[in-house]
Amino acid sequence: MVSALRGVDIDVRRGELLMIVGPSGCGKTTLISIIAAILDQDAGRCEVVGRDLQRMDPRERAHFRGSSIGFVFQVFNLLPALTAIENVAVPLLIKGVSWKQAESRAREVLQLVGLGHRLGALPAQLSGGQQQRVAIARALVHDPKLIVCDEPTSSLDHETGHAMMSVIRDVAKSPGRAVIVVTHDSRIFEFADRIARMDDGKIVELMGSERREHVQ
Repeated sequence: MVSALRGVDIDVRRGELLMIVGPSGCGKTTLISIIAAILDQDAGRCEVVGRDLQRMDPRERAHFRGSSIGFVFQVFNLLPALTAIENVAVPLLIKGVSWKQAESRAREVLQLVGLGHRLGALPAQLSGGQQQRVAIARALVHDPKLIVCDEPTSSLDHETGHAMMSVIRDVAKSPGRAVIVVTHDSRIFEFADRIARMDDGKIVELMGSERREHVQ
């Protein structure tokens, strides 16, 4: 058996944007998948917005993800038969929000990420960067307490990537919210409040404006 994580110990602060960096295969995606209640941990404790994930049954975890977590996948995971506004509205519709309310909120968030002019476009009609922005809008639409982003600028040019990170950083500064970003893109490190460097399944260094801390 291979251990993907080896005793990770970290707190994510409300109101901060934490970036997780490190070489491929070091456990970054596994870590955020556990935090986002997508994967189960084998041991240890993972508490997110005051809830112990290991104490939840599958139904509770699904409800928790739908209400408290926004996840931006690296491969977007947009539904090809739905328009941009319909893709973004999906999390609200699953929660039982009316189409009128879901559409209004989806329109608002798509305008926030600069796609107010492409509401009716299908994913195949959008560029990779535009699809990424739809994925970010979908993660924001239900106003989650924690947003987890896996390589959110991987398909964006420098200017667009910085614009998107400005949006994500503003979201992180909302009261009671936190954002975790996994990235290899050193161009966006400036947006982080802290950077956690991982290697071999562990966090080996925490870097931030207030401190630089090596973790044994």
